[in-house]
Amino acid sequence: MSDFDSGLLGKVRPAFPGLPPAAVAPALRIWSHLHGLVSLEIYGHLRTQALSPEKLFREELVQLIRSLGITPQS
Repeated sequence: MSDFDSGLLGKVRPAFPGLPPAAVAPALRIWSHLHGLVSLEIYGHLRTQALSPEKLFREELVQLIRSLGITPQS
């Protein structure tokens, strides 16, 4: 896990001692995607870009789930 900041590792290791290092990167990727969309929505930047921000958020969730090899349910 040397690719990650020691502060992050200090929180992850005690909470999830069996978590493989390879799981941290996808977790950060998912968090950043969702955090980005939520931030854009909060600050009103999606209103001028998307007629239905909730559909965009849902589609992003579906794509992130698929990227993990999981089939989302309708």
